[in-house]
Amino acid sequence: MKPKTKKLGIILCSVGIAVIVVFSVFLNYLALTTFDTLFRQFFKTSEDKVVSSESAGEVNVDYYESDFKDAAALYDYEERKVAEMAMEGATLLENDGLLPLAKGTELSLFSHSSVDLVSGGSGSGSGSFELTADLKTGLEAAGLEVNETLWNFYKSGNGSGYKRGAGSIEYGRRLDWKINECPVEKITAESGLADTFKGTVAMFVMSRTGGEGADLARDMAAFGGESGQHYLEPDKTEMGVIDYLNKKFDDVIILVNANNAMELGWIDDYENISAVINFPGAGRTGTYGLGYMLTGLDADGNEISASGHLVDTLVYDNFSSPAMQNMGDYRYTGSDYYYVNYAEGIYVGYKYYETRYEDVVTERANAGSYDYASTVQYPFGYGLSYTDFTWSDFELSPVDPETGEMTVTLEVANSADGRRGKEVVQIYLQSPYTSGGIEKASVQLVGFAKTDYIEPGESVPVTITLDLKDFVSYNDEFDNGDGTKGAYVLDDGDYYITAASDAHKALNNILAARGVDEGKLVAAGGLDAEENAADEGMVGVYTQEREDSETYSVGKDGEAIVNQFAEYSTLADAKYLSRENWQAMDNDGLRYGTASSADSGAEIGGKQWQHELSAALKAKLDSRASLNPEEGKEEYKKHTYGADNGLELIDMRGLDYDDPLWDKLLDQVTVAELSKLIDQAGYTTVEMKSIVKPEVTDLDGPAGINLVVGHGSVPTGKDENGKQLYSMTWPSEYLLASTWNAQLAFDMGRGIAEDGLYGDVQGWYGPAVNIHRTPFAGRNFEYYSEDAFLSGKLGYQAVNGAATKGMYAFLKHFALNDQETHRDHLGIVTWADEQTIREIYLKAFELVIVDNNVTINYNKGTQNEDGTTTYTFTTVEVPAATAIMSSYNRIGPTWAGGNYDLITEVLRGEWGFNGFVLTDYEVATYMFNDQCLAAGGDAKLKTVDLAGDFIQGYNLADHPQDMYFSREAAHHILYTVVHSNAMNDFIHGAKYIPGFAYYKIILIVWDVLAAAGVGVLIFFIVKKVRRNIAISNQAG
Repeated sequence: MKPKTKKLGIILCSVGIAVIVVFSVFLNYLALTTFDTLFRQFFKTSEDKVVSSESAGEVNVDYYESDFKDAAALYDYEERKVAEMAMEGATLLENDGLLPLAKGTELSLFSHSSVDLVSGGSGSGSGSFELTADLKTGLEAAGLEVNETLWNFYKSGNGSGYKRGAGSIEYGRRLDWKINECPVEKITAESGLADTFKGTVAMFVMSRTGGEGADLARDMAAFGGESGQHYLEPDKTEMGVIDYLNKKFDDVIILVNANNAMELGWIDDYENISAVINFPGAGRTGTYGLGYMLTGLDADGNEISASGHLVDTLVYDNFSSPAMQNMGDYRYTGSDYYYVNYAEGIYVGYKYYETRYEDVVTERANAGSYDYASTVQYPFGYGLSYTDFTWSDFELSPVDPETGEMTVTLEVANSADGRRGKEVVQIYLQSPYTSGGIEKASVQLVGFAKTDYIEPGESVPVTITLDLKDFVSYNDEFDNGDGTKGAYVLDDGDYYITAASDAHKALNNILAARGVDEGKLVAAGGLDAEENAADEGMVGVYTQEREDSETYSVGKDGEAIVNQFAEYSTLADAKYLSRENWQAMDNDGLRYGTASSADSGAEIGGKQWQHELSAALKAKLDSRASLNPEEGKEEYKKHTYGADNGLELIDMRGLDYDDPLWDKLLDQVTVAELSKLIDQAGYTTVEMKSIVKPEVTDLDGPAGINLVVGHGSVPTGKDENGKQLYSMTWPSEYLLASTWNAQLAFDMGRGIAEDGLYGDVQGWYGPAVNIHRTPFAGRNFEYYSEDAFLSGKLGYQAVNGAATKGMYAFLKHFALNDQETHRDHLGIVTWADEQTIREIYLKAFELVIVDNNVTINYNKGTQNEDGTTTYTFTTVEVPAATAIMSSYNRIGPTWAGGNYDLITEVLRGEWGFNGFVLTDYEVATYMFNDQCLAAGGDAKLKTVDLAGDFIQGYNLADHPQDMYFSREAAHHILYTVVHSNAMNDFIHGAKYIPGFAYYKIILIVWDVLAAAGVGVLIFFIVKKVRRNIAISNQAG
């Protein structure tokens, strides 16, 4: 045998051993370090354990306990609660006396959506939609009957092939806005089908979906529709079916099952449309609630009346909104930067439609051509009932000089021959407006309440507290006399306050009280004059004797509130809307950009809009500066790491944020722990052995907690029959807001936290309080309303409800994340003036965060002379709002998640927020750690570092500036975690044993097989060597 041949086998085996060993070492290292967090989420783990300290003795460590005996009891409660929300949120827009339906009434359900109802949205708002009760199930549970033959036609017969497009797919990477309704010809051609319609009531279900990552189609040409038509109006196929139903049936119900505000002007053309109901995504058991609303009887058979009210203005033409002139696909030419300009200013939703109406009625100059009745069909706040309520005895109290609060009281009476029901009382304000002064809407919501059930013939007193801080306007031109500008100003003059059933009636009340000729007042197009008749008896006046620019212009940090964004957040060459010149809107006069030749399927005309990009602006966009004056220094203060101070995270529970003990605890944290804490906080924050911090889980989304992988709902336990139970999929925020019931928002937050207790989830990526700036925004289903006050009040309750059970809620998306198109393409550049930013887009966040507290349990330790510690189980009040998620977009040229003015100056300074600021899911091309940390942010929503050092990961030791800012970031995160249910079972000295990560089984199997493979190869090498030696000896 030749020498080379003798050695070849040995060489190959040796190479094989080397490859297996190197690969195995590499695999184990990456799995147990870089990818550990990701793998633990993907493959799951066994349950974590906490072993109590024996030295602590008998100590109560159940800081949070469920209100339910087990997961099954919780699930039963949640099913009923979701149905209740749907019952109260379904909004009756038209009713000629058909509703409520008698039990036993048979409904013929038309459209493919009748068997595929929209119950939520895609992306973070997902859940286990396969568990959703379908429309037939919900209606039959309420005692109604459903035409089985027609149902099967759509479910499995010849109508089953027509399915609605999924909308935004893979977070906007693909779009499918097809409506694809089954045509009327298919229905009429089905043998015997029409015979089953006799004696039934028709219901046409018009569904539209929404989702994360893309806005709805403004032009349907690219999605099987006609050019010039959009997604939020019926197409010709739908209209063909509706026309057929109008001719075939005496009574037709239109169920508007859309996540966005639909155009409904066409209903006036069909005399047999007897009822119209707005019914956004209603969650897992929402169809039961719809059934109860239709029959006027709740789950227990008690009489009820429809009580939902609109949270957006419904108009005949969705493009009549000034915001629509700057929404969608706008690109800076020659770059990868996209932009949107909020040229409408504060005139969003009803604040535009009602304000321009007043200016026309009062004949203000430059009001332009505007006809309210042909523009607005149903005003903000509108909703019908099955009973008639009358209001009386309106009183407005004097202002309490200590608190700045006043109360509105009135009596609400139900008619003697009516039905049991709830009433919504809305309080609106008109503040004094001076031409050329601060921009002000004609009316703004400043209070609301929903009564409990009122029996026929009975009345109840209603008291609503108002706060002068909600009366102020932000004047970004106010000169403070110290070189700064901007202040919250309470102008001198008369403030008109009215109770009304919707925004338009409120304005008519005020105009009448001001002496405007009532003959000039008109109703919204879809209403008759009686429904909007003015009621001067529901108006009171508060007089502010002098201008006050001081009381409401001081932040929680004691510093003056001044402009933070004005210098860079607006465009010098753009038009902005003003009450002084409504005609600026004419001929798309607010649009900032011109049509390009670039294709854009969902955009008007199928083309992208464009604008030139200056070199100076590009330089700012390319910068990663946070605007923090402390960034970019050559040297930073050095902190201590890895100290042995004997403290544990649980020792901080109940302590103030600025307690000096925090410094000693933070000194114990290691650089490696801190690096991973801030860089990989996606859906979890990591275990930190140095301070006995457990690994905690944070999950999407606004409609309930769902898993990272697949977005299915979280397992919470099993029922008595062993059936797996899952966390609830709650109604969309759009539907919840339509209840106008703050208690239900609290119940939803608490319910999600209860799911967290059973599913071992501590953080909730929700709720979201961005604004319905336009009807076409893809995530309007995740947001409450076009109104910041309503959004903030409901968000406050949801966050507080979650906090009562120890769940911290990541309020999102902070801020101005009001459209999805290009949100994360280098961060859409969002332009807006400071007044608009503060009054419209920050207001809801502020209402949720400021003065939102909750009482928690903790163990207060007392050191004894013998060195032991005695613990007293006691309570303390802490902030309920302790987490927030920043947004993808920029404010002006600066990324919101890396904007010092937004996060430190406003959020932390003005509002006193000391909690956890997390980014949205990382886009590595512009969302940088250094910018985030310098801005006052804390961590990245990211699971693995693929953009940086792939092998070793992010290391703070390589980044002195980040190292400096990260200490405070850790303080924020740990303060949030320690005051959550993550601390259940913990007391000083307790041992935390993390659950076994199941991916390690795969790793172990691989290692065993690799070891066996190496062993076999070594065996062959040894055998080969011996054989070669033997051959050599024989040859010798």
